[in-house]
Amino acid sequence: MKSVGCRVAVEIVKIFFETKDWEGINSHIVLLSKRRQQLKQVLVEITQEAMTYLDQTPSKEVKLRLMETLRAVTDGKIHVELERARLTRMLAKIREDEGKVAEAAELMQEVQVETYGAMDKEEKVDYILEQVRLCLDKGDLVRGTIVSKKITDKTFKNDELQDLKVRYYDLVVRIHNEKDEYLEMAQAFFHQFETPTVKESPERWMQALKSVAVYLVLSKFDNHHHDFLVRILEEKKLDQIKPYKVLLTYFKTMELIQWSAFQELYKSELMRHPAFQGDKARRWEDLHVRVVQHNIRVISTYYSNITMDRLAQLLELPMDQTEKHVCDMVVEGTMWCRIDRLNGIATFTQAKDPTDVLNAWSNNISELLSKVERTCHLIHKERCTHQPQGK
Repeated sequence: MKSVGCRVAVEIVKIFFETKDWEGINSHIVLLSKRRQQLKQVLVEITQEAMTYLDQTPSKEVKLRLMETLRAVTDGKIHVELERARLTRMLAKIREDEGKVAEAAELMQEVQVETYGAMDKEEKVDYILEQVRLCLDKGDLVRGTIVSKKITDKTFKNDELQDLKVRYYDLVVRIHNEKDEYLEMAQAFFHQFETPTVKESPERWMQALKSVAVYLVLSKFDNHHHDFLVRILEEKKLDQIKPYKVLLTYFKTMELIQWSAFQELYKSELMRHPAFQGDKARRWEDLHVRVVQHNIRVISTYYSNITMDRLAQLLELPMDQTEKHVCDMVVEGTMWCRIDRLNGIATFTQAKDPTDVLNAWSNNISELLSKVERTCHLIHKERCTHQPQGK
């Protein structure tokens, strides 16, 4: 039950509202909030009451003045932090509609809703997503990335936040898209694909699964990439978009990919994907690099030595570009190779270090002596067992 002080304070605000005295509302809210020994609940009640008047203000200026008054009296007070957060979001929306995106982003950054106990999980996640979106719209990629880390994959472990999960991974894709982090984008689209609401719509899950395939083949090869590639090929829904399954199979199979034939099959299809549209058309060259790197890994598996002329012929590249791609892979640590430029030979089999050879020989000798000793022990045991019977 409300105390007498709360009811009186709310009635005062109501009287000024009924008389449409907006200046009186502002002044008396400030007056009531500054009274000595005032109950905390009084400020909560009058703030909540005044917030219901925001949609009934006669003009935008009056509404902004009332919002600023309410934000001023709730500043730094924990018991009205939820109301202040909601007021800040309303004000940020107004600023964004005015085209002041930077100001709206700065307003939202003032609020740290992750520490608010009064705000429920869904509203809290929605608030943080709005903060991330405004940071990205402002062009502040660094802060947007930092704020997005306040939300983790565990946040969406249950299915009640499906729409927010899709929004979150849309923002994650925006962040990684700016830095061409393809593997992270593929993982984000895969999380969207696993969302039940997305799986209910064939159009949505097909688009998500196509994006997973495209960004996965664009990403650099490593253990995480290979593991993801193997797992995604086990997805049964991939059979319904056969060309993309074949595309992924090319990069999983240890066989050469002929670039000229690959372009004829996939260029028209892939260039319609958002990953290659607009200023991202340069990503087709990134895909060519991934095909070349795949072919070099295949060649290094089947050849210990190969002439550079033959290597360039297999890769369908000029000699200088062939050498560049091999050197890049060596520098990145994805393979071992030495090129003899005088003889024009590339060696993929790494020569063993003498110390390693000596250690291997020593271990083999130790193992041999151990087996000999064990054999002698068993022979002696058999002699001791059967000798009395012979006598």
